[in-house]
Amino acid sequence: MATTWLTRLQRWIKQLFRGKKKRHSSPKILKQWYGKDCAILRIERDTPGERATYRIVSTHGQCDYLITLDYLREFHTELVGTFQGTPIRIPTMEYQRNSVLTHRFAVWRVWRNGASDPLGVWDVDLEGSTQNFSLRQLAPRRAIADVAKIPLLIIHSNKTLLLNWQSQMECVNWLFFLEKRIREELSNPTHNLKAINVLQEGSE
Repeated sequence: MATTWLTRLQRWIKQLFRGKKKRHSSPKILKQWYGKDCAILRIERDTPGERATYRIVSTHGQCDYLITLDYLREFHTELVGTFQGTPIRIPTMEYQRNSVLTHRFAVWRVWRNGASDPLGVWDVDLEGSTQNFSLRQLAPRRAIADVAKIPLLIIHSNKTLLLNWQSQMECVNWLFFLEKRIREELSNPTHNLKAINVLQEGSE
């Protein structure tokens, strides 16, 4: 995995919790949804390759969650020169070997002190064989938007530990829901994410 991606993203996550001291660093909220037990915020992120970022805030549990989607091609490139002031970049060997994979999908726990740790980070194919440029742009964004809203369906209960909101969040099969939604968006019921684990929980 490109360590620069991880470093930039974790640095950006820390800035989420500096809003009161440095308001200029707080990301803009683009859209928001509210449920009984949580709120979903779509927010801006100024890191290379960003396609979508959602913050999940709940009154239950000890952390927030962050769902991020990035376009692999944009941060798997090397600068080889410039032409009339325009940077010329080519895909790295790492990207060329896995060029069938298009996006990096990640789910993070985000703690109040700005620390973060991943529930999972995967490189996936969210375009398939479609040649429709607009669909390649829109389908991943639409799919991830629906996946990000899954926490709104989680119902908190104090009856047992397994039924509280955070415990249920920890058990969500994110790849299952992402594959289900991208199949619908691409109108391809057999599409496979071809997911590769990039960074797993506890591997940092």
